[in-house]
Amino acid sequence: MKVYLYLNPLQLDVLRNARLHLSEVSEVLDPYQNNARMIQRQAIRISEADFQKEIERQFKSLPAQLKGLMTWEMFQTEAQKKRPKIEQQMKKGRQVKPPVLPNPQAYQELALARFSTRPDNPLLWERWADQHRGLVLELDTTYPGFNSSKQVLRPIVYGKKRPHADHPLKPFPALFHRPAEYAQEEEIRMIRPLDEASSSKPLTNGKLVHFYSFPAKAVLSVTLGVNVSGETREQVSRILSYDVKYKPGRPLRETLLDPDTFKLHIRGTL
Repeated sequence: MKVYLYLNPLQLDVLRNARLHLSEVSEVLDPYQNNARMIQRQAIRISEADFQKEIERQFKSLPAQLKGLMTWEMFQTEAQKKRPKIEQQMKKGRQVKPPVLPNPQAYQELALARFSTRPDNPLLWERWADQHRGLVLELDTTYPGFNSSKQVLRPIVYGKKRPHADHPLKPFPALFHRPAEYAQEEEIRMIRPLDEASSSKPLTNGKLVHFYSFPAKAVLSVTLGVNVSGETREQVSRILSYDVKYKPGRPLRETLLDPDTFKLHIRGTL
């Protein structure tokens, strides 16, 4: 599978040392993933029409011998006396069993990386590549040595419903489902155990970034953002031209704007 990794200019270490930067899953502040505070389900209300419909049902269900002893009016009168009990039974029948959501505690020893399905997504260039000043790596995840035996690499499923703990998409269904509003990200998510990281380093915010080596030959191409600085362009060009890991070199590309639409074009550099 080909995936695309959006990077900002400060993440050239990924290319320079052929190692992915993964974040701890437990540090990702996705409230749906971490089961943040939730509203209580709306209380079940029984309307007058609902109650009348129920006692009509009960009256029609009476055995023939009882129907001959009780008129509809008499049955209504008795039903009104027992109304609290009847409504309680009606509410009980309508109650939906609360769903069991995936347990965030299962994520404590996991790290994740975000990839995308294409290199020309303007949303991702702005969000993950420092407003088009970064770069995108094209990676072949099927290249020998790229995958881990415990790795899960899977496209995100976008929709309205949150996955339950017994969702058939295992393991970790909450990590591979996101709200429909994020569908434009076209994310492919990688999950790996923390103990497979080759090393870790604290960031300025106190969180750890975890490094996972990958074969340099899994890099198929590098694409520069339309706002890339001359310094970043020079650094990337030197890595691809002189680093023996990338011999005999990798295609270096750049993005250009479309004059008529909000579209990015990718072409090779001279």
